[in-house]
Amino acid sequence: MDVIARAAIAFTGGKDSILALHLVSHKFRSATPLPAIEPLDPVVLVSFQPPDSDFKAHQHAWVQRQADSLGIPLITKHITSDPSFEESYRLAIRQLATDHGITKLVTGDIEDVGEGFMDRAVQTTGVDLVRPLWKLPRPRVLDLLRSLDIVYIVTLTRLDKLPQPISERLIGHVVNEEYLREQFKWYDDNHEAMDLVGTVDLAGEFGEMHSMVRDCPLFQWQVVQRNGSVAVEHTKFGSYMYLVPGELADVPK
Repeated sequence: MDVIARAAIAFTGGKDSILALHLVSHKFRSATPLPAIEPLDPVVLVSFQPPDSDFKAHQHAWVQRQADSLGIPLITKHITSDPSFEESYRLAIRQLATDHGITKLVTGDIEDVGEGFMDRAVQTTGVDLVRPLWKLPRPRVLDLLRSLDIVYIVTLTRLDKLPQPISERLIGHVVNEEYLREQFKWYDDNHEAMDLVGTVDLAGEFGEMHSMVRDCPLFQWQVVQRNGSVAVEHTKFGSYMYLVPGELADVPK
């Protein structure tokens, strides 16, 4: 019998990292026909983030609830510029290999938005980078999400890419390709046209929008956000609209 490699999943709780998890998980793949990707044993979820910081799009308490539903341990690795961000990643990846015996690091990356950063980050670690969504056409990504019943909501948008009227119709909502196209058309028909359908990445790969998954086949129970509110933040990097989670509930399937 072939030995199945142990893997860490770079995990945000968003649709791409959870889709990547399903595409590589040997237990899930044994029951579901999926693209020809090497089956792996996901033994740990890892959140790479700066110290003393919590991502507004992927808040830690929410991500932890998802990990509990998946039944896979979640580890946070703090990344700093000392001695460099790349070396900080390498140290974290080496530690994962030592502590958990992993030989693969799985990410939900679709495009090289980091200019080869993750390729460099795994160098000399003895851990291979696995990217099951790499360069997939966006309709294919969205079709996989639909066919695998991965249900997700939008948690953050960039207001320069998705102006406030359209962001208000996305934040906190369950979305899919049909809903996104409908809402983009509504905006272009009723506002100064930006050709959102033609210019916005439907998977949000260039930061247009971020997500959190509410339900998927590997969840033992749904993780549902209720009674949240919407906020806007203006920073030196841009302006964002985001969901402030209210109650997080574990809901039976």
